[in-house]
Amino acid sequence: MSKAYIGTNGCIQGQLSSKYIERFLINNGISVTADPVAADIVVFYACGLTEQKEINSLNIIKNFQTKMKSDAKLLVWGCLPKINPKSLRGVYDGPLIGSLDSNFFTGIPKNISFPLDEVSRACNPNELSTMDTGTIYNHDYIDPLTTSILLFKQGWEKFYSRPYKNNRICFIPIGTGCSGKCTYCSERPVFGRPKSRPIDKILAEFEKGLQEGYKRFSIVATDTGSYGLDIGYTFPDLLRKIIETNEKKDFKIIINQLEPLHLREICDDMKDIFSSGKIEKLECPVQSGSNRILKLMKREYTAEEWRNHMLLINKKYPKIRFGTHFMVGFPTETEEDFNATMKLMDRPLFLDSIYVFKFSKRPSVAISRTEGQVSEKTKELRYKKLQQKYAKMYVRHFMKLNNLRLRCSHKEEVNQSKKISWMINND
Repeated sequence: MSKAYIGTNGCIQGQLSSKYIERFLINNGISVTADPVAADIVVFYACGLTEQKEINSLNIIKNFQTKMKSDAKLLVWGCLPKINPKSLRGVYDGPLIGSLDSNFFTGIPKNISFPLDEVSRACNPNELSTMDTGTIYNHDYIDPLTTSILLFKQGWEKFYSRPYKNNRICFIPIGTGCSGKCTYCSERPVFGRPKSRPIDKILAEFEKGLQEGYKRFSIVATDTGSYGLDIGYTFPDLLRKIIETNEKKDFKIIINQLEPLHLREICDDMKDIFSSGKIEKLECPVQSGSNRILKLMKREYTAEEWRNHMLLINKKYPKIRFGTHFMVGFPTETEEDFNATMKLMDRPLFLDSIYVFKFSKRPSVAISRTEGQVSEKTKELRYKKLQQKYAKMYVRHFMKLNNLRLRCSHKEEVNQSKKISWMINND
């Protein structure tokens, strides 16, 4: 097998895992092609997080099978083989390889001169790719005005705003698995309990990134707050070690997937880390503003605790940006529950980014089979309302931050100005 195609429609972890396998194959004499038609082996990391993602994965697999060479081999791995193997078996009869089963690929090269565990896991965005389509800057199309604002946000950050301008991000995965027991989670069979990478390997990848000129580092894990629980460390230990080792160097750290429960537990231990000025952004997924829904989700914190932590950190360390995740349509979610989620975005809190997910029925998730399921139409409506409110909040924040005045020179610009002004003044 002289040529391999590596692809995924998965999240950042799926993309990082795919790049990891690609590097292993290249280091051991297998060339990689961007064309699956030319490949002797097609390796596809299939996402199964939601029902729509599963459908997308199955369609991609079918497409591969119609275009591949007759003697080419297809290997499907990732989340879907563990989340819904029955569905996958309807279109694929090869081995079922989970996200953590990367050792499977050591059987592909004839001779291994570069061991898998020596392959670097750190990547920059230009090295990553996904086959997923239909989203704009992590958001589905909403309406012309909201979509335009989100595209403007993307362009402003990429081309004009510091610290984004000309500053590439280096993604460094630190572990897999989660210590939570969320009732909506379909990934527990995929990643299991927390499994942390050795701290020395993480430090080595971080320092290599600095040597290559990176100044922004995104820490990636299924559950970053549980890092080290299996190896005698804590997440603050890791951050402190990174900062102390490279104290005099210019860099920023983006913290992803720090669950509110863990933030509550380690917040006091993070004071020196926040004070260091090295934390650019904290992504802390709240999921819902309704304490009733959070209890049904088994999230083990309240919405007020999450918001108070965000406001407190913002007051003491105003340069740290915030991101979060919202889920809409969790079973039995009422309008009152949803409105509580909407209120989490009220001033004075400003969220630099949000990710909105619609609850999706998955075969391994018991809550998918209970009464009180929310209709798809209602989920879509709530999804759009959250995105629209966020767009308003962003416009207001942007104008305040940049002290902008809308200047209109012709009728179309005047109308656009009126629309934006209406959004700002009508929460």
